[in-house]
Amino acid sequence: MCNVSWIRRKDYHLLTVGLTTYSSDERFSATHLQNSEDWTLQIKFVQDRDAGLYECQVSTHPPTSIFLELKVVGK
Repeated sequence: MCNVSWIRRKDYHLLTVGLTTYSSDERFSATHLQNSEDWTLQIKFVQDRDAGLYECQVSTHPPTSIFLELKVVGK
């Protein structure tokens, strides 16, 4: 079984590995439904500073990554 990691690229901060959160910021968490291939990075109470590039990395050999750009828009 592969692990999925979420990384915030602007500071290379490891946010989650699997369902374990490594960020001290409790707004970040990963969700995964059993029997699904989908993994979601959840950011509660999104702020302007959360905008930027995020990496979803799958621990295959070699690792596979998908990059996502989060844009925060005004109210």
